[in-house]
Amino acid sequence: MVLQNLDLNLRDVVIFAVLVWLFIRYTWVMSALTLIAGGIALLVILPADLYYSLIPLALIGFGLGMLIHHYQLRQLTLRREARTPRTYTKTGDGFHP
Repeated sequence: MVLQNLDLNLRDVVIFAVLVWLFIRYTWVMSALTLIAGGIALLVILPADLYYSLIPLALIGFGLGMLIHHYQLRQLTLRREARTPRTYTKTGDGFHP
């Protein structure tokens, strides 16, 4: 098998860079779109007798997407808590008059 020459022009590089940026910035949305596009590709490629196995695959993809979303929200919360200065105004902490 002979490999084709990779001929990238500026438009291809820009589209790839935008997609990578979207995947980094909006992980949840882009993961969902990737799974949807993969599901549509599977519907086209797979024979009809394998369609029954697509529901478990969809559930696995949904679960992985929810896991990624939960991890991303947890990281965002930890970053926000690290940025916020502590305040000593809670009752019972000894600093509240």
